[in-house]
Amino acid sequence: MTEAQTLADQAVPAHVPAHLVKPYDFRSGLGDRPQEAIAGLLDGPAVFWSPVRHVLDKGGAWVVTRSREAREVLANPEVYSSEIQGAFLKAISDDFHLGPLASDPPAHARYRTLINPLFTPKKMFELAPKIEAWCDELIDGFADRGRCDLVPEFADLFPTGIFVDLMGFPRERLAEFLKWNQDFIHGETPDQRLAGIKAITDFFAEIYENPKLAPSNSVVHYLLTSEPDGRPLSRGEFMGVVFLLFSAGLDTVVSSLGFTFRLLAENQELQAHLRANPAELPRHVEEMMRLFSPVTVQRTAVVDTELGGVTIKAGDRLAVSLACASRDPEAFPDPDQLDASRNPNPHLAFGFGIHRCAGAQLARRDIAIALERWFQRIPPFRLAPDSRITAAGGSVLCLDGVVLEWDRMQVPQ
Repeated sequence: MTEAQTLADQAVPAHVPAHLVKPYDFRSGLGDRPQEAIAGLLDGPAVFWSPVRHVLDKGGAWVVTRSREAREVLANPEVYSSEIQGAFLKAISDDFHLGPLASDPPAHARYRTLINPLFTPKKMFELAPKIEAWCDELIDGFADRGRCDLVPEFADLFPTGIFVDLMGFPRERLAEFLKWNQDFIHGETPDQRLAGIKAITDFFAEIYENPKLAPSNSVVHYLLTSEPDGRPLSRGEFMGVVFLLFSAGLDTVVSSLGFTFRLLAENQELQAHLRANPAELPRHVEEMMRLFSPVTVQRTAVVDTELGGVTIKAGDRLAVSLACASRDPEAFPDPDQLDASRNPNPHLAFGFGIHRCAGAQLARRDIAIALERWFQRIPPFRLAPDSRITAAGGSVLCLDGVVLEWDRMQVPQ
């Protein structure tokens, strides 16, 4: 008997039919094209039980693969709760709370009311010059060299620098923040991931205890001085909301940049088309977000219910693969093809329902500006022969080893 079979025998609840048991952890066996690998689940049932999980909590979960079932889960918080419990929270502190991510109505509205003003269209428009300037500063570091290792030299640093400035954190600690987030999201062991979490939250706790560390025009100062529902955030609430913004603001855009630039490096015709037609960038960015949706989200059933013809019991965990749902052929014809003419394009890259990503507009703007500045500053780029692309799985998919090169003689002076 294999280890997976033994684990399955120990972890599968009695109400789970044997034919719906399939060990799957969103970390293993993904190759270097993880969305394509995960989309292979669409050849099976809409909902199946995996006795292994990709998060710190132990125990199995129902894996949701189809767009229809994913939307049903995400749109019904009274049935599928976002409250997160277990080892992840206990490792931080008893009062730690991830704000809107870990809240159901009515509490959820309090946190979204707090966060939504940070990401208005007006604020995103005003932020654009700073994003462009930071992008140019990074490009300056490698343009004349004729090549770059995309993730460590650009994709990691670009959204992180923007986020650090918004939050009011010291820019000189950028590398430190990056390491903490990498340990938390992609650490190879639970201990490494917990160490990343602790480093991040210890830093936030220091700011909470000494508010003078937060500049007056920063997001952190805003969170410290706001009083949603007439009371300030508790220590645990403050740390949780900042932690949520920190992790979501960094890793999702990093992931999207890696997949997007790889696609353009492999498809010179598409790259040339977008260089010649920059007005088409927004809808291409939207379609690339669908094609490379990176996140798997968690829910917990709070009542007995049925999903995709499967009996779900109260207390069952669910892992909703947005990568899989965004390639569902029932929702997206020719789902593995990039088709920027899709209209509408109801992908799930930013989630669905009340928990739809509040920072979606910032993510879109980051990616569009990155492409605009690269097209203006860098000649047609391609994958370098020494690229050794690998993928990291887990809650957020990402790439490493995307080495790009271009003709140095064509770099604008």
